Amino acid sequence: MPTALPTPPHLAELELTYATPDRLHEFMAAVARGFHGEWDPKLWGPHAAVIEPERCFGFAVDGRWVSTCGAYSRQLSVPGGVVPTAAVTIVTVQPSYRRRGLLTAMMTHQLEQIAARGVEPVALLWASETLIYGRYGYGHAAPRAKLTGQTRSTGFLPSVLPGEGSVGELERAEAIPAMKRLHARMLPGRPGALDRSEGWWEIGLYDPEQWRGGWKGYRFALHYGAKGAPDGYVVFRVKEGMEVTGPTGEVEIVELDAADPGAHAALWRFVLDLDLVRTYRYDLASVGEPLRYLVADQRAVSTQIVDGTFARLVDVRRALAERAYGAEVDLVLGVTDRLLPHNDGPIRLQTSGSGGQVGRARRKPDLTVDVRELGAIYLGGVSLNDLHRAGLVQERRKGAVAAAASAFGWTRPPLTPDHF
Repeated sequence: MPTALPTPPHLAELELTYATPDRLHEFMAAVARGFHGEWDPKLWGPHAAVIEPERCFGFAVDGRWVSTCGAYSRQLSVPGGVVPTAAVTIVTVQPSYRRRGLLTAMMTHQLEQIAARGVEPVALLWASETLIYGRYGYGHAAPRAKLTGQTRSTGFLPSVLPGEGSVGELERAEAIPAMKRLHARMLPGRPGALDRSEGWWEIGLYDPEQWRGGWKGYRFALHYGAKGAPDGYVVFRVKEGMEVTGPTGEVEIVELDAADPGAHAALWRFVLDLDLVRTYRYDLASVGEPLRYLVADQRAVSTQIVDGTFARLVDVRRALAERAYGAEVDLVLGVTDRLLPHNDGPIRLQTSGSGGQVGRARRKPDLTVDVRELGAIYLGGVSLNDLHRAGLVQERRKGAVAAAASAFGWTRPPLTPDHF
């Protein structure tokens, strides 16, 4: 007997369906297909420890998912604080069901559900296509830098002091416990960064050979301060290369962080001075990465600013109250939010160095801003002045934009080094 064909897309009745643990493999297979990949449960094993089926849903036809959407429960570092965050992920629509409103329905449903839970005032995502998510109120909040160059051109300025400690390479099992402690200690001062449970550490350092693309496995090094305590770490990997003129190896920095400038410089010197290596790359650097200022030859660091993570304020009042500010202001913001009406309208923001108070406004707005632009400036990485010059923010009282830009700015550019 021939197998019955699935319902033709134009005749399908679409049903919003949540994933259940017993159907999670089917759901993840649909996710993989949506990204033009293949689902291999063995290869993707570590992800099973962090997936939250109760937050995974999509549209189904004849019991088969034709679109997917999900979120993880994470903690996001913001200027001066930490907020619970919905880390939005695995958003796909199968080709046969595009242009039918499925994405809009899923994104709207998800935002409404996050708001109804009342736990997470902010949602965060990486966008595979940056054109899409602004229409749902996501603003580009944490740009990143891609750094590349020739290692032999990266001599440091004479004034750079790498400190009195040293860098030592370790095996994975030796390095990771110290890295976990350092990451937890430095996290509050890293806007845009996310907390890492055991499961997220496993995913972040998951390194199957099938995914390496010619690179060797991850390697690890710690910086030890003058008294021997670790105060920085680097994860890197190398791709071998050799020509008749000599070695052409490459080093990729996966993650580099340190508690003080000397340790940071020493870790960079360690990876840039590797034998048989001639080029370097760092795809997840902060736009304020100090390497750009450490080198004597400024052209030794080629910098490309690209998109990072996008933030969406689900509860504007609570989100604004949870972060600290760079200047004291008393402003009325006229917020527009077409998807979440509870955010729509004027609010009064009174800030101090320790935080902000948000309440009802009894006067006209000093400036008007869409929730998308509010998400963009939330982590301090995008200037409100720039958005105003672009015509995306309207000033109703002279000087309001400059005052708000000073308040929302921060001392360190945001960066989200975790993919999810």
